[in-house]
Formats: sequence, structure tokens, C-alpha cells
Amino acid sequence: MRKGLFAFAAAFALPFVSSASAQAPAHVDLDSVKPIGGSWTYRAITGGSDATFVDVAGAKRLVLRCNRTARTVSIVRSEAPAAAATLSIWTSFIARSVPSRFVASRELVADLMATDALLDAIAFSRGRVATAAAGAPMVAVRAGPEATRVIEDCRG
Repeated sequence: MRKGLFAFAAAFALPFVSSASAQAPAHVDLDSVKPIGGSWTYRAITGGSDATFVDVAGAKRLVLRCNRTARTVSIVRSEAPAAAATLSIWTSFIARSVPSRFVASRELVADLMATDALLDAIAFSRGRVATAAAGAPMVAVRAGPEATRVIEDCRG
């Protein structure tokens, strides 16, 4: 009886374990990942704000965009293939794969509620934040106050 009860409990818990592990990308030690060179800029836009990281060659690599009406922050990754269904994000505190969509501008977009804990982890990450998608290399950028400002804009 006890063995049967344990098997039932294990079978019941299996879907929960599987879905949780699908949300966690492979562990990355961000302290050993060199961020690409570049800089963040902040700008107010109609209905919100955005923070854009541009590399030293002038290419847009990462954008955080606030939609105040929807109270969402979109994380936009450039140079990602259309087949990528998730965007993996690493910070000093949290690593998570987020469902995403591919847009005509050849960017992968992941939308998060403004209260999502991943946004806190991005704002308070020590030194760098990294993103990757299936078929696209990891891109690590230094953390910046511009990204934090966008997150706060959506919460305010």
C-alpha cells in the first residue's frame, strides 16, 4: 500500500517538475562571461519608454521597452532566428527561459508583466545580463541604470 501511494504521488508530481525544469536555462556563471562593448540609452516614447543597448559597431543588441497602458516590459533581442520559441535570460540572481515571439523586424520579443521578479533581477544584476535563443549565440551586456528606469516607468 505504501509503495503504491508513493508511486501515485511521484506520478502526480512529475508534470510539475517537468514544467519547472523547462523554464530554467542551463546554468551560466555570469562572472566568467565577458560582456560585449557598447552603451545603453534611454528615451521616452509614446505610451512608455525604452532602453537600448547598442554595441561598439552601432548595432542594436538588446532593448527593454515599457508599455505603460498594458503594464508590460518587452525584452527585445536582435539577431535571433525565427524558429526560437523562447528567450533565455541570465542575471546574477535568476535564470529563466521566457516564451517569445518573432517579429517582422527580425527580433525576438518576450513580454513580461511589470511586476515580474525577473525584471527585479535584471535591475539589480551585478555587472551583467545575458540573453540567448535557439540558434543564436549568448549576448552578455553590462547592466545599466537605463534598463532599471524603464522597469520603474512601467511600475509607476
